[in-house]
Amino acid sequence: MRSARDIVREPIKRGYGHLPADKLDEWASEQSELSEMWRSHIIPGSSETSEGQSRKQEMLERLRAALEGRSNFDRDEIETRMLELEAHLEDPGLLKNFEYFDVPSSDFMLGFYFAVWDRRIAELMDYLHYYGEDLQGTIRRVPEDDIWYHMGQFECMNVNERVKAQSIVDFIWENDIVRATSFGGGNIPERFYGLPDDLQLTVFDDGPVAQLSALFPNAEQRRNVNYIHESLAKAPEHPELLGTQDLVWMHGVSMYLSFEQFVGAILCGFYLLEAGGYMKFDCLLKTESMRRVIKTQNWPYDPNNPMKIFDGVDAAIYYVRKTLCAVNDKLAGKAYMDLMNTEVTLVEPWGAQSVRFTVQKHC
Repeated sequence: MRSARDIVREPIKRGYGHLPADKLDEWASEQSELSEMWRSHIIPGSSETSEGQSRKQEMLERLRAALEGRSNFDRDEIETRMLELEAHLEDPGLLKNFEYFDVPSSDFMLGFYFAVWDRRIAELMDYLHYYGEDLQGTIRRVPEDDIWYHMGQFECMNVNERVKAQSIVDFIWENDIVRATSFGGGNIPERFYGLPDDLQLTVFDDGPVAQLSALFPNAEQRRNVNYIHESLAKAPEHPELLGTQDLVWMHGVSMYLSFEQFVGAILCGFYLLEAGGYMKFDCLLKTESMRRVIKTQNWPYDPNNPMKIFDGVDAAIYYVRKTLCAVNDKLAGKAYMDLMNTEVTLVEPWGAQSVRFTVQKHC
């Protein structure tokens, strides 16, 4: 059976890989289509056919062997996870995914899925940057011979997240940013890319995040980081921050906001920024990668409030321009937020995965 391991990276090591176009169907489309057909009751579940039942049982046996042989889980936790895996693998698309990416072979593949299903968003995002928990509970960099690392070289979502984090760090260094705030920053994946030790960083996040000492082992750097465990909407209620920030960034958040909430988030950034300060945020675009994330991997989202994912670059730019017009209307001519730069993250052969925007505060 073919798997992701059959795709060979270029001999020259580079930060981000690219998936060959002829592998796209195996990599994502087939899995997404199987999941969609199963959820629509067009095809049966894995255990409802003799072939599917055999494949599912073989996969469950391998998963049990991985948990019993490599994890420090107690018996109850193993059984709980096995019940969870048994239920999820009834989806023929996910079963294909587990086979194609040889999930039982990788602690980090399993750790990622457990974090997804547990809705531990900040933690699961770290995996996209090659850091995560092994089955012994040790957080470490993913080895390059692990299938998760191999997958991450090509997976559009992973590449996109690394590009975004690197772009923030580059912007901070290039513009001599001293004071910055991250809205919905999670575990601050930007820390993997060389944030300045003396950056005065504030983070608003009302979800579960790691201990500050785990995120920033350097005590000098840690003293300069202030986590505020509140929604970004509370940011203007902190008078010590008003008009003080050189940069506010909000990556991976806009897709969860309504139009009115998006306008409000940019206004929150406006209030924190000093005159001439910058705000950076992104909009997500539809790709086969994102389709599988939602349909097959069961990415956490509210079906009554689905993620805002745009059909293309033009649609995202139009939406942001409309949003900025609403923001500036509320500022009533006393000040305004100006769109300074638009960057598209293009990952072949998936296409454009996100649009990143930079706006500037003018008073």
